[in-house]
Amino acid sequence: MEQLKSFSQYILQIGYKYGLHSVYEDFLEMVVCALSLGTKEGRYHEIVRNYEKSDAYLMAEAFGALVQEMDNNGEGLKDVFGDFYMEYISHGHNGQFFTPEPVCEMMARILNPAGFGERVADCCCGSGRMLLAAAKISGDSLFFGADVDRTCAMMCVINLCLNGLLGEVCWLDTLMNRFYTGWRIELHPEKGVPYIREITEAESYLILKLPEKKQETIVKQVPKAGISQQLLFEF
Repeated sequence: MEQLKSFSQYILQIGYKYGLHSVYEDFLEMVVCALSLGTKEGRYHEIVRNYEKSDAYLMAEAFGALVQEMDNNGEGLKDVFGDFYMEYISHGHNGQFFTPEPVCEMMARILNPAGFGERVADCCCGSGRMLLAAAKISGDSLFFGADVDRTCAMMCVINLCLNGLLGEVCWLDTLMNRFYTGWRIELHPEKGVPYIREITEAESYLILKLPEKKQETIVKQVPKAGISQQLLFEF
């Protein structure tokens, strides 16, 4: 059997033919569909129809390489997505340089070296590496992430699910309290394994449930553009 190439080699190979940004977005969404355990099959086939059969197989091999690299010699909790995204996709656009993993681990230990509480959240989660760092201290917590960038939100929810971490990730503008899409990572009621379930705004724990008038007041006070910073906190 031919040895797997690295995750980045597969994505770059397919991206050369179809466009790297669109291939990466499609790959992330296909993985979210696959981890939804049958509930998003229609959307999965809708995406894969855009690729020749041989390239669709390469997507599957890319997923295998991803899982192998994320295993991290049995330790897990490695952010393969974040490294690829910064090097080949964002190039630092809009300040998208994620915090280095060793710094994330140091920050998590400074915040709570004895372990986090029942729930841990990052309101600007990027690829989720701050949450992965927190999981190294307390993997039994529930993990919540939000990001204004859809690609980042998808990277985060996959990172959590493939590492067996439960919680919620939203494509969400936390400054404007504007919800776009959300996913919950739960244990499947029949199979008993972590899977991804798409949720509505009403189901989300991350969207603020504010009275309409108060919401309007807050929106007026928030500047149209600004720099946000990764935060890690319990709630």
